[in-house]
Parts: sequence; C-alpha cells; structure tokens
Amino acid sequence: MTSHLLKIEELKTYFFTSEGIVKAVDDVSLHIDANEAVGLVGESGCGKTMTAFSIMRLVPSPPGRIVQGRILLRGKDLLQFSKDEMREIRGREIGMVFQDPMTYLNPVMRISEQMTEVLVEHQRVSGLQAKQRAIEMLERMQIPSPDKVVNYYPYQLSGGMRQRVLIAMAMSCEPSLLIMDEPTTALDATVQAQILRLIRRLRKDFGSSILMITHDLGIIAEICDRVCVMYAGKIIETADVYGIFQRPKHPYTIGLLSSILRIDKYKEVLPTIDGVVPDLMNPPSGCRFHPRCPNVMSVCCERPPPSFVVEPSHCVNCWLYESEKE
Repeated sequence: MTSHLLKIEELKTYFFTSEGIVKAVDDVSLHIDANEAVGLVGESGCGKTMTAFSIMRLVPSPPGRIVQGRILLRGKDLLQFSKDEMREIRGREIGMVFQDPMTYLNPVMRISEQMTEVLVEHQRVSGLQAKQRAIEMLERMQIPSPDKVVNYYPYQLSGGMRQRVLIAMAMSCEPSLLIMDEPTTALDATVQAQILRLIRRLRKDFGSSILMITHDLGIIAEICDRVCVMYAGKIIETADVYGIFQRPKHPYTIGLLSSILRIDKYKEVLPTIDGVVPDLMNPPSGCRFHPRCPNVMSVCCERPPPSFVVEPSHCVNCWLYESEKE
C-alpha cells in the first residue's frame, strides 16, 4: 500500500461565534501522495481555504478551532505538534502560496528581507547566502533583473510579479508539499498562463506535491492528477482528473461542469445551479446539497450520504449510488 505524504482524517474546523457555531470544515478526509497534484475545488465559502489553514495550523483562534480529526504528514499528526514544532514545519516541509499577495507581503519590507527570513530560519545560512538564494529563486520565476527586484518593495511590482515572489518564497526551502490557494486570482489570462507553466515546471524540478485550491476548473484540468469536490464544508466527490471531467457523478459536480462557458457549445442562457449556498451555521439535514439538487429523494433530506465507490479511485457521496458496491 502506498504511504501518503499527507493524510487528513475526519477533520472538523468550527468557528464559535456569538450567533452560533459555523461548521466551516465538517468531517473532511483526503490524502496526497508524493509527487502528486490534488485539486480542491468548489464555490467560494465552501471551506477550501479553511482546510488549507487547518493543515498549516493557521486557523484564527478565537473564534476558530480544530475540534476533531487528524492531519498526518508522513504519519505524524500535525495537530499534536507544539507551536515551535509547527514553525519548523511551515516553510521547510509545507509551503503555502496565499490568495492575495498584497495582503501577505509586508508593504514596508523589501522583497529580500521577506525571502531571506525564511531561508535563514530553516536553512541556517548566512544573510548573504540567503540573499543569493533569493535572487536565484526569482530568476527561476522568470522575473527580469532579479538582482534589482530583490531590493524592491511589494508596491513596486505588478500583480503577476508579486504572485511569482510568493511562489519563490514558498519554494525556496524546497518543501515536500506546496499548498496553492487561488494562485491566479485577479491575474489576466496571459499572466495566468505564465504562472501555470511555472507551476508545472517547478513541480517537475523540485518533485513537490501540490494541493491546488481553486474554483477554476480550467486550472484543475491543467495541473492536477486527482480532484476533490467540496460543498458546504464537506468532500462530496473524489476522482482522478479524467474521471471528474468525463464521468462526473454527483449532481453538484455535474452542475459545476455544465456551468462552464464553452465556445464549442455556446448557449444563449448559461446553465446554473438553482438555489443558494447553505448557511454553515445551520446547514440542511441529510445531504447538504439536497435543497438545490434536481434528483433529490426523501432519503437525501433525512440522512447524510456515505461515500460510495462507483469506479476504481472514484468515490461519491450521493444516495443515487447506494446500489453501487462499496
């Protein structure tokens, strides 16, 4: 049996507010193998980013708290690590590219200061060596004149260049796992294509596994080997990338794929998924998608569906497949 690089088991991350408990991540299980790229896809607010923050132990507390589950990195539960031990893991073993580079790059610190801080902490190198490594990483990101850019402030860079700086920072210590949270958000199509080419090349050069968090199914198709579809805090379908695109099973996944605008199948009215995303403070009983599902049955309103194996490496949480052999 293949040992997983990262394995999440029955993870629950809740936010305890004055109005009630928000079940942002509710009983999520997934795994990532070595040299594998896994996509986590779903609508905004479904829990994708909070899953990543849970892995990194960056859930804002209060009000957030991981209340159940295990997050195993090479068999060791990160939830049992102390704060100092997690600081050693972040950057060295797990790198993360955050969604908004202008938010996560300090505006009053030069790029060199922000990049060398990680290298000095985890690689135990001198400041001069760390700066040279930072320049090398910027060059690998195909940033022009990296020896000059390294001394810039974030506001002096374009959005695409700031995103490349974040990727360079995350990859500088060659982590085993790279978590990318919407790495191409707010970038134009040309810059987005350049970033995706960089990600593919870096994956080949460094051999890192990737958790790609996005709502863009086009990025999933280009980068990922497997896909986990998330809805209202839960994983509802998991399959290899070809299975998801060619043989989607869950009504939500089918709806997501149908809503993609395609020039070869142009329609005057773009298909949509009826209804609204449920309130995670008071989610629907049974299957959380049942108020919006075109195939809803009585059992869907009563009991949450278990995971049914419909094909090798293809699982779906939907009562439509109850007859399938698990």
